[in-house]
Amino acid sequence: MSRITRRGLAGIAALLAVLAAPVLGDTTIGPRAQPPYPDWLTTRMETLRRQDPKAMLLGDSLVAGWPPDLARRLFDAEPMNFGAGGDTTGNLLWRVRHSFGPGMGLESALLLVGTNDLPNRSAAEIADTIGTIAAEVKRSAPGACVTLLTLLPRRDGNVVFAERVAEVNRRLTTLAGPGLRVVDANTPLRDACPTEGACPLYKDPVHLSRAGYERLTATIGKAGC
Repeated sequence: MSRITRRGLAGIAALLAVLAAPVLGDTTIGPRAQPPYPDWLTTRMETLRRQDPKAMLLGDSLVAGWPPDLARRLFDAEPMNFGAGGDTTGNLLWRVRHSFGPGMGLESALLLVGTNDLPNRSAAEIADTIGTIAAEVKRSAPGACVTLLTLLPRRDGNVVFAERVAEVNRRLTTLAGPGLRVVDANTPLRDACPTEGACPLYKDPVHLSRAGYERLTATIGKAGC
């Protein structure tokens, strides 16, 4: 059996394991309460299946802030931005479960989420929930290609967070397989920024500047498998 085939089977097995994992009683899965979701996002959730977009970006504020002109470079179709500032992985999983459904025509999705979980959850918990989100997207749109980005570097000097990010990213790389592409979004940003002082790719310790999004968009290329 070739290396590519073994890797593909491993990715499928990982996704199946995520789907089979119990979620009842997991209080981390639910809507963001404070602040509540804005009306436009609630409406988007309610009408998503009717709109049935061909391309989507899913995540937290790092996705919500993606410049539209740069986001369009990632897809062959006009993408819908399904990012929400402040969302954790559990918040996004809840939104996907309440908005997606069988038979969607989604062809390509980009997923970036997890930095807001770092203070309260382990690397294993964060990575497992991200894997579950990807699996739920694939359940609703089996033919879709999901491009999963590893967590970005944070520039807040928190060593514990940095170690947790590295471990989450190590776990995410094991999910790669047919229909699920994992892109190392961490290394290009980390290598371009000095360890101390300001970095033009960031506008604050967590969020990217336009230059940062340009670097990230170029790293991803087309969000396809």
